[in-house]
Amino acid sequence: MSALINRIQTKTLGSYLKTFPVVAVVGARQTGKTTLVKDLLQMKRMYLTLDDTTNILLAEQDPESFLRQDLPVTIDEVQKAPALFPAMKKIVDNKRTNGQFLITGSANITMLPKISETLAGRIVFIEMNPITMMEALRRDLGQPTLGDIFKARTAKKCWETLNSMKPTSFPIENYIVKGGLPPAYLENSDKTRQVWFKGYVRTYLERDVRDLSRIQKLYEYQKYLSLLAFRAAQIFNKAEVARDCGIPYTTAGHFFDLLLATFQVFLVEPYFRNIGKRLIKSPKIMWSDTGLAMHLQGLHSWEDVGRLGRDSFFIENKIAIELKSYLSIYEPAAKLFFWRSSGGAEIDFLIERGDQLIPVEVKWRSDIRLKDLTGMQVFLQDFKNETRWGIVLYKGSQLLKMKENIFLVPYEYFFA
Repeated sequence: MSALINRIQTKTLGSYLKTFPVVAVVGARQTGKTTLVKDLLQMKRMYLTLDDTTNILLAEQDPESFLRQDLPVTIDEVQKAPALFPAMKKIVDNKRTNGQFLITGSANITMLPKISETLAGRIVFIEMNPITMMEALRRDLGQPTLGDIFKARTAKKCWETLNSMKPTSFPIENYIVKGGLPPAYLENSDKTRQVWFKGYVRTYLERDVRDLSRIQKLYEYQKYLSLLAFRAAQIFNKAEVARDCGIPYTTAGHFFDLLLATFQVFLVEPYFRNIGKRLIKSPKIMWSDTGLAMHLQGLHSWEDVGRLGRDSFFIENKIAIELKSYLSIYEPAAKLFFWRSSGGAEIDFLIERGDQLIPVEVKWRSDIRLKDLTGMQVFLQDFKNETRWGIVLYKGSQLLKMKENIFLVPYEYFFA
């Protein structure tokens, strides 16, 4: 990387190392895990990577000796040597020292056999996401203004908070095209970025997928990747994707589990309560990086996205990434959902914070009318005891109050 970008996980990582014996930084390949644990953390630790074949052999042959170093140990790509986990448990149980082991992985190690049971109660996880808007715009990562909005307990307070912000104009579509994987984000040439994405997919298929699974026909998996990219920000139906891909349902299920395990996608679940209007039970699928999702669809520019009518899906996917990243670090007890009724009323994102529900709609238009806010009005009526106000993100430049508790908010304000 030509320049270090401060990451929202840095402070949390430092805090966890003072509290837990084993801290795991997990996330997709090339999200910046190694940079975080080596350069941004700036702590005196021994660094060992299992991308080194010699280290893998040593770790597998005598894992306990491999782990017993004079300094606290950082182990990169730990999923490549599963034998380390029982040895790690034994060392921690003999002498519990906070910050003893810092491990990283490009695969979700909780999905590996017996790992979660082996280190239960001894390990805490931090997920490394691609670069977010907060990080890219160099905002105050100690207390993002997004938190001030969410903490507003009344519509009046929310409106006052929004009006106190000082937005900076930025083209959100540029951040969608670049994505947040640091090498692609920092690349100025669109052509070179596409070459990098092509190499990323090849490396991902040849290393992560084969490390975790005995897939023989990688071309089937790559076809599945591309088809699933077209479902970004849409209701996910496993059977439909399997049929379109021409593979058995069980194979499609296995492929999808691999995508989850390697942090390429995530799900936004539907919100349920005992109200008969809600019948939608399937989740929405989101890609962890919009630039990669575009590449898999063969889209190389925002003009390509608009021409094919994919812009609203990519905007929604981008907001999902931002909300997920913010909540995971700053409000881990909060949960992210979407809501849809049988009558067609829909809320793109619903944040549950204790007894408060915060609805957020995403529009990629500048001309918003009251009839476009039907879903928001229905939700505010159905959940009037839990919901004080709702936000509709839109393409315009002016902060507007559509009703006393429904606010039209430009993207610049949301990321101020």
